Amino acid sequence: MVRRAAPATGSRLPAERSSFVGRRAELGRVRELLAESRLVTLVGPGGVGKTRLALRAADELRRSFPDGVVLADLTAVADPALAAAQVAAAFDVRDSTGRWLPASLADVLGERRVLLVLDNCEHLRDACAVLLDALTPACPGLSVLATSRTPLDLPGEALLAVPPLPVGAGSEAVALLGQRARAAAPDLVLTPADDGTLAELCRRLDGIPLAIELAAVRLRTLTPAELLDRLDDRFGLLRRPGAAGPDRHRTLRATMEWSADLLGGRERLLWARSSVFAGGFDLAAAEAVCADDGLPEADLLDAIGGLVDASLLTVVRNGAGSRFGMLETVRAFGRDLLAASGQEQVVHRRHRDWCARLVADAAAEFLGPGQVAAFDRLAGVHAELAPALEHCLRTPGEEAAGLATAADTWLYWAARGHLGEGRRWLDLLLRAVPARCPERARARVVAGYLALVATDPDTAVPLLEEGLRDARALDQPAVAALATQYLGQAALFRADLAAADRLLRAAAAEHEAAGASAAAFCWADVGVTALLAGDLGSADAALVTSLAGAADPWTRSHALWGQGLVRLAAGDPAAATRLEEQALRLMREVDDRSGVALCVTALGWTAAARGDAETAARLAGAADAVWRSVPARLPGPLTAVDDRWTRVARRALGEQRWGARHAEGSALERASAVALALGEGPVAGTPTPPPSGPLTRRQREVADLVAQGLTDREIAARLVISPRTAESHVEQILTRLGFRSRAQIAAWTMTQRPSGSHRTQVPSP
Repeated sequence: MVRRAAPATGSRLPAERSSFVGRRAELGRVRELLAESRLVTLVGPGGVGKTRLALRAADELRRSFPDGVVLADLTAVADPALAAAQVAAAFDVRDSTGRWLPASLADVLGERRVLLVLDNCEHLRDACAVLLDALTPACPGLSVLATSRTPLDLPGEALLAVPPLPVGAGSEAVALLGQRARAAAPDLVLTPADDGTLAELCRRLDGIPLAIELAAVRLRTLTPAELLDRLDDRFGLLRRPGAAGPDRHRTLRATMEWSADLLGGRERLLWARSSVFAGGFDLAAAEAVCADDGLPEADLLDAIGGLVDASLLTVVRNGAGSRFGMLETVRAFGRDLLAASGQEQVVHRRHRDWCARLVADAAAEFLGPGQVAAFDRLAGVHAELAPALEHCLRTPGEEAAGLATAADTWLYWAARGHLGEGRRWLDLLLRAVPARCPERARARVVAGYLALVATDPDTAVPLLEEGLRDARALDQPAVAALATQYLGQAALFRADLAAADRLLRAAAAEHEAAGASAAAFCWADVGVTALLAGDLGSADAALVTSLAGAADPWTRSHALWGQGLVRLAAGDPAAATRLEEQALRLMREVDDRSGVALCVTALGWTAAARGDAETAARLAGAADAVWRSVPARLPGPLTAVDDRWTRVARRALGEQRWGARHAEGSALERASAVALALGEGPVAGTPTPPPSGPLTRRQREVADLVAQGLTDREIAARLVISPRTAESHVEQILTRLGFRSRAQIAAWTMTQRPSGSHRTQVPSP
């Protein structure tokens, strides 16, 4: 049966913070180009409005992309190696398998009809080109709207040069200036007598939206004429012959310099220092990184307010407080100010130290009750990790400190889907620290662990063995215990159950001797090893020991999942279901996607064992959808169990009903799949009969064939129509029913057929 990938989770575009002015011609051109090409790049200088135009165009094109419109903002990504991870994160795809990430992302996207807005590509041009060159041939439904100061130079790329706004009386530029000025200064009164001055201001600003918005703020304190006089003087100095760069770039830089000149000393200093942040920052971060004798903490709040008033900082308020951010053009100029100040190294070191403290504090809670909160805190500052580690790599004497921070982040790299990024940083920093030292020993063990998570035991084992030797030589018992634990897991991956049991028990004893809570996870793996060996008694005893010592939700969920499988193997599916539901609730809290997939899969097995074949089929489909989102698949040692219970449910339902129920589950989003598995009320995303009425006779024929799993070409052959006509019928059905995927059509079609009870009893295997 051919199935499409589950749809994306709606449209992920930020809400516009201010009204959109003009650009109707450009919006129409974007629509035309996207109808002709799957890659359209908006090019132009910084501040010309490429991002706003792309976001507005994407918003207006939502209906043309039923599987979602997704934004991947590359602004804060400095390392080309992380570009693919940023795009994957935009699609909510985790980097947790060790595969080449573009290939994994292509597998997840499949045939989805999705529009990707790829924003700010210029500094990652080659990396974006490689990524899109991999995705577009493999994903026929993917279209890309990119913004960049330079073309990506890919085959089939269509370019739209975004011009400045038209200037002159009554123009879009004047409308923007007036609108933003009234927003910045509500008491401002502009009369027809000001029209000529406003038009001249816009002309001298070359119609660049960012320059206009920055100038509008100054109308709080200056009249339009005073503003024009000041602007004239400043720009006259910057238009000397021989100045580097295009005219518009010089004009925008002049606007930045002019804005800087209008600031007080503490605001200029904060602008320079806060540019070190790759993403947003809060007041506590500013105090740690930006404050010193030259900019006391007591002055920070006022300085932040000054930058906000000058439209140089943006403010986002949430339940945790306020966070501040910069447009990339503003940040770039701030970095120039920082370099000119002679304090660049000092501020970067403070930023590195701040990151290291955050990571170390979070790592102390990785195996405790505050585990999820620790992961969430690191997720909030994830963008800062790369520049902090990069500083350590390029600064002599800082390499070992960077290695310690990368190793401290160990469980976050794995649990929150940044596996490839973590492995890369550890590899780079290990090469930079070739001599034996405590930081290197621990980092090698962490690198081995991450290789193991990526199901790469051949790489993991040499790293772990060398880390173990170094840890013992340097008298690091905690590190040695972790190395032994992961060598036991490697043996489990290789199905060497005797070696796995021996190593895991030894590691548990070493952890217990040191009073470390990591022993609990060892005992959970001892239980899984015994289960696979068929020793249910030993498995249950080890899992009980694990639960008794587990302080963190991840370890508890792993142990509960194992207990559920033991109860299932012992013939008690009701108890197994209760345990798997407990495990799934914890996995959802941790946001460990592979763990969620394991639990949903196990709950499908327990449903089949209880005789609920309908639910078993739906959960099998839901588990497949979650595995696709990782992207990964069920581990090999468990496939025999999966095959057994799948056969049971298929036999009870028959192939057609199994396929329909599986399709219902496969069409669910991850959150809805978890809700289905836990029986938490109505499941969002489950197809329901639409209010638009029945389909036409021909559409019902096509829908019935879709439900049977036929492709468009097979439907065309069956009905003696062209493949293009069949495709058109399917698109009309999707539109009429309000659905996004063929799986939803199949599920809805089955609900329209007369049937008996929705619960089919399964014979005992």
